[in-house]
Amino acid sequence: MDNIAAWFFRVVRTRLIIVMSALYLIFSLYLLPKIINTGNVGPLDLLFWYNHNTLYMMFSSYGEAIRNIYKIGLLTADVIYPIFYGTLLAMIIALVQKKLTIPFSRRIIFIPFVAVFFDFIENALLVFLLNIYPNKNMLVADIAGYVTATKWCAFGIIPPLIIYLIIYGIRNRKRKSQNQ
Repeated sequence: MDNIAAWFFRVVRTRLIIVMSALYLIFSLYLLPKIINTGNVGPLDLLFWYNHNTLYMMFSSYGEAIRNIYKIGLLTADVIYPIFYGTLLAMIIALVQKKLTIPFSRRIIFIPFVAVFFDFIENALLVFLLNIYPNKNMLVADIAGYVTATKWCAFGIIPPLIIYLIIYGIRNRKRKSQNQ
């Protein structure tokens, strides 16, 4: 883990974050909606939470063709996407920590990968449920909803963490300059 963290801190640059952010916007706003096109209903994994009733209502609304497209999207683009956003967020945290010389453990950059982990579990559960559809597994469908909510909660921790690190780093820098 320390070697991976050291790599992040070695390669992170402002230009890299800008390029990755631009790619993220292209991927999330243009490519992902085309690859995971669920019609007017929308994908389940963008909901904060759902239960088995919502899941099966949406599966039914998709129709067979869209369910197949959704499943392919979950197995392809939605595998790359979490790795990319997790890496981008880890890079942003590493850059903030590096530029502001924040004395926290470098392992803090791995926090975005908690959301990535739950995103992968969510995808696996949705693919399983799509594979057995029209058969239903209410327990797994409900668990998928809770995993989705956990993913969003993990994701929601990251912006306040980055803001906290920036404020902490600026205050720490001011204190050091006043003491000199």
